[in-house]
Amino acid sequence: MMAKLGIFDLAVRYGKLTAIAELSFTVAEGERVFISGPNGAGKSSLLSAIAGSVRAAHGRIEMDGDILSGLGPEAIARRGLSMVPEGRRIFAGLTVLENLTVGTGMRRDRSAVADDLETVFTAFPILRERARASAGALSGGQQQMLAIARALMTNPKVMLVDEPSLGLAPKVVDEVYDRLCQLQAVRGLTLVIVEQSSARAARVGGRMLLMRGGRIVADGDATEFAARDLLTEAYFGGAA
Repeated sequence: MMAKLGIFDLAVRYGKLTAIAELSFTVAEGERVFISGPNGAGKSSLLSAIAGSVRAAHGRIEMDGDILSGLGPEAIARRGLSMVPEGRRIFAGLTVLENLTVGTGMRRDRSAVADDLETVFTAFPILRERARASAGALSGGQQQMLAIARALMTNPKVMLVDEPSLGLAPKVVDEVYDRLCQLQAVRGLTLVIVEQSSARAARVGGRMLLMRGGRIVADGDATEFAARDLLTEAYFGGAA
């Protein structure tokens, strides 16, 4: 099966600092992949490079065999890849409904937008209840749900999610992940999730890439990783 997403020899640098160093991996259609590792491992830089918000120094990024490298975020979004950034970055001064529809202007399937809105309202009932409320008045967990729902409104095939559990209570994180996994099943999404808590990734289930120093040091089943020493090795310098 053709990889839905392919990363080949990717490098990202900020001046003289190397954030990503010669990194390669592929993600299959419908797969759920967690990216974990210590702070400064390059996890967020990796997602930003895939989404086009950070320019790679070299390497190739493909989706469905099409080259994404060198394209800007909007062009990449039009090809079916969306990103939920760290910290949510909702438009606090707009209503919940306005946040959900702000990214749909680029869609050509206008008749399907209403169906997708109903899908996200069904997945996140609180967003239906608060549709006319200011997005800035939502709780942290509700804002995370809004950020995920807003990304889904672009009708993506691949969705990148950066630290969805950041700053949220464990019960709220459980709810966010429950909804996210349900939507993946319903929509057939391919998910790539940066998750600082490798234990959380193991509970949710899927494949895990462990990063350290801008490189992938281990790649395998998240649940198996939790039961072995690979997490400690990745965080503290052991070999994969």
